[in-house]
Amino acid sequence: MRKWRESLLLKMTCCLACFACFALSAAAEQQLTLKPVKMPQGGNSFVCKDIAYGPRQPGKGAAHPDVAQTYDLYLPAKIGKIPEDAPFFLYVHGGAWISGNKNWPMPLFAEMAKNGFVVASMNYALCNCDYGGVHGFADMLRDIDAMVSHLPQIAEAAGIKISKFAIGGSSAGGHLSLLYAYDGANPSVLRLDLKHTVPVACVFSDCGPSDISSPEFGVAGMDANKGAFPTWAANFGVLSGLGYNYGDFTKLVKEIARYSPVNLVSENCPPTICLYGSTGAVPTTKKFTYVAGKKRPYSDLWKMMDSGVAPPKSVGTDGIVAVQNYESLTNRLAAAKVPYAARIEQAPHCQILSRKPKTIPWLFENIRKYLK
Repeated sequence: MRKWRESLLLKMTCCLACFACFALSAAAEQQLTLKPVKMPQGGNSFVCKDIAYGPRQPGKGAAHPDVAQTYDLYLPAKIGKIPEDAPFFLYVHGGAWISGNKNWPMPLFAEMAKNGFVVASMNYALCNCDYGGVHGFADMLRDIDAMVSHLPQIAEAAGIKISKFAIGGSSAGGHLSLLYAYDGANPSVLRLDLKHTVPVACVFSDCGPSDISSPEFGVAGMDANKGAFPTWAANFGVLSGLGYNYGDFTKLVKEIARYSPVNLVSENCPPTICLYGSTGAVPTTKKFTYVAGKKRPYSDLWKMMDSGVAPPKSVGTDGIVAVQNYESLTNRLAAAKVPYAARIEQAPHCQILSRKPKTIPWLFENIRKYLK
């Protein structure tokens, strides 16, 4: 019996040793090594390009580099000289959910690095067949979640702490950032089982749509795209996961309402920073193409989307997104007593930071405040 026990203990010890070796080997494989290059336009800051945060890489499941699970990392100093508590900002680019990449907008990342921020700008799945796949909001949010799960590796490699972070983006990226941040407070709404392994300290939306199921959003978006209703409906059918040419428009509107950040606002949501532009208005008497050869006034959208209110005479826009998105989001945040900082500027869509220089220090100040 004694020999049997000794043999069993020996086997268990060997198994544990093998398991430990396997764990150490796996950890070594996952260890991130950064290769920073100095940025000519960024003072003493550095950039690391094309880092993988997931397995979907060019030639390995990603038909186009813009949908690969990669990111660029901007550092305020050499590794070893970055303050341990440097604020971390995750940026999600815009492009109407169908285009764009992590280089947008590089001047902002350089400016943030010069001001002491560590910034990661990520690529993610796009709703574009030309890029090797048709992806919806759920796929995009899962990519953001995978990137967030990667943050501890960045922290270790850069010699910093990321106990919490700021997330933000422009246009479609602002919408996705709001969705991701608010899902962390209300995971039962989207039911995507996102991990949210690192908490969001605050979220920034630069002209990001907050209510994509509203008639106002429909007017602004369709008008920017020459009033083609079939294209608009087909795009959101795919983005919501219902598919192209989805026939039940009422159900489509309800589904995209789930992916409207304004409908996820609760007292648990993180502080929100938002910028919106205003450049003019679209009269609701103007007509859009409903089906081939048939046109309807934009005012009909209020009934089609079952909004329950009478259509206004016009819809204010920044050229792409309705001003209503600013108003509905800030009103909902105020009602839920969620801290927020918001500005509306006379500037076109996603051009506020470049055209209104005072908004940049305002943004930096608010991110720092909420990251403390």
